[in-house]
Amino acid sequence: MFESTERLEWKLQKRDEELITEFSSKTEVEEQVPKVCMNNYMTIRRETADILPECVIRKILCFLSFKESAQLSILSKTWLQAWLTHPNLNVTVDYHGNNLDIVDNIMKRYRDGIIPIEKFELSHFDSSSQGFPLIDKWFDIALQNGVKDLAFNVPKYSSYRLPIFKILATKSLRELVMWGCHLKRTSLSSGVVNCNSLRLLSLSYVTLGEKMLQTLLNSCPLIVSFVCDYCDGLEKIELVNLQNIKSISIWKGRNQHVKIQAPTLEHLSYFSVPKESSMLDMLDVPNLVSLEYKGDQIPETFVDANFQWSCYPKRLILESTSKTIASFMDRLIQLKDVKVYKLDLSGQLVEFRSEERATRILKEGEKFYFTEVIVSHFDVREWYIISQTYNWRELLRDIFSQVTGFKIKVDEVGKLADMLQKSLLGKRYFIALDDM
Repeated sequence: MFESTERLEWKLQKRDEELITEFSSKTEVEEQVPKVCMNNYMTIRRETADILPECVIRKILCFLSFKESAQLSILSKTWLQAWLTHPNLNVTVDYHGNNLDIVDNIMKRYRDGIIPIEKFELSHFDSSSQGFPLIDKWFDIALQNGVKDLAFNVPKYSSYRLPIFKILATKSLRELVMWGCHLKRTSLSSGVVNCNSLRLLSLSYVTLGEKMLQTLLNSCPLIVSFVCDYCDGLEKIELVNLQNIKSISIWKGRNQHVKIQAPTLEHLSYFSVPKESSMLDMLDVPNLVSLEYKGDQIPETFVDANFQWSCYPKRLILESTSKTIASFMDRLIQLKDVKVYKLDLSGQLVEFRSEERATRILKEGEKFYFTEVIVSHFDVREWYIISQTYNWRELLRDIFSQVTGFKIKVDEVGKLADMLQKSLLGKRYFIALDDM
């Protein structure tokens, strides 16, 4: 696609038919796409295609994917020029490095033309190291051209050393997403840099140690969102002294202990590996709005006598076994001395007798119960026992019906999810998905 676009630039004076034929034969886009473009667009007078000023066209392209933007570049010179200065770059080096020269030519054009880069996504799957110097050069170009959002994806076996501290020294950087990088090979001798502009730091399948993690967090103290998914080399994940943190998402690896002290935290997603204790300490989270937890064992923090229910979120989602959550509820009863209810077959709350315990009387397939605290705290309370072959469409329909009292026949999952979300706006809700 890059090669075709470059060639289109060189052939601007040729007929539209030739441009479309060249584009079809040299890109990943199926042939009917440019043919459709020709039938639907190229029959329009070229003056019509150029009615919009280039700045507006460039804005339109920013909302499209890289591939969609390339397709529209055949409309006219103005659209092509807007595409050639597109601020969002998404480039992939294939497994054999066959397109290194193509990507390099594009990056040179951005460098020589001082073309602003808003977002730079680079995926490098070449198993050899021949392209490493080029990657360093491309990062330099993106940083010099004021990149704000940077994403880098490599296989875990890659030996490439990401210039992480050079990247963090960039004053314009707003989001940094890393996937598969090996940061244990990176020297810490350069010390802490200040990247006060960074708002999102995302680490997925990254290998690093505790010192490197703390150095990264100390370098960007004003981040709003932090993601740490299956990162190797960490025994402890400590998230403290983050002044503006609002959202944290953690997929914990084995034998990793997580400590969170974040007074500003509003959203927490925490996922523990199966058959392992949660190893989660939440010391200070008074502003928590949303909590999503998945794991076989409920964290001790959730039933700590000092962890007041007044601090619990409006949105609480627990994914675990019935036995585990029953034990969790029993612990709350012991701590809070509250009454216990369950949902009968008609969906009504039925109070347990005082001598009954949830863990003892819970029956297979029975809808679960809620404590008096939950009844008074949450507007919506639903429990669903789900088989391994559950249907998302039917599940969303059922939840929507229970929440609103109306049955709908919408089939599209995305639309169902959007309708359910809107029906829950402004409400406190407790929805448990059991045995997913």
